[in-house]
Amino acid sequence: MNLAAPRVLGAMLLLASICHGQSLADAARDNRKQKTGDAATKVIDSDDLSAPSDTIIHLVPGTSSSGQGTLVAPGRGKHNYVITQLDTTKFTSGGTLHISINVGDKTSEASFDLYPQGSRTPLSGFPKPLASAHNIRSGDSANIDYHFDHGSIFQFAAEGSWNAKAGDTNTYSFTVDVGNP
Repeated sequence: MNLAAPRVLGAMLLLASICHGQSLADAARDNRKQKTGDAATKVIDSDDLSAPSDTIIHLVPGTSSSGQGTLVAPGRGKHNYVITQLDTTKFTSGGTLHISINVGDKTSEASFDLYPQGSRTPLSGFPKPLASAHNIRSGDSANIDYHFDHGSIFQFAAEGSWNAKAGDTNTYSFTVDVGNP
């Protein structure tokens, strides 16, 4: 019985697969070298991303703005915010941020928190927002009013309520404006 033949054959197959991998890498390198610098640059925008990106609403004196979204219940003690940035920098002397919220008629109740610019929103535990409206029932509405001393960017955070089953969803819409200080 000759056991050398299977060993030699195995070694040859292993060597062939390594050589094949190297030739694919070489081909890829050659292909990159052949590309010209005149190729169009791809611009990546929010349509190319799988996760929704933050929305920014630039607030202007004398007008109101609106937005909408879909929220998901994160489960008790957890957070899964959908963030909308509210830019009040045109209000240099401050004002009062008025947010009127309407919750859709799907399964999850909704909770909303307002955080300052640059703060990290929590992933778990009780939040410490500037202002909030929690456990808003499906089909109901709520208001958040927050007085600020100078223009800034706020994070308006929406999520499903802890009272809802994890994964339950709902929709929401809101209107926001800034009143006099």
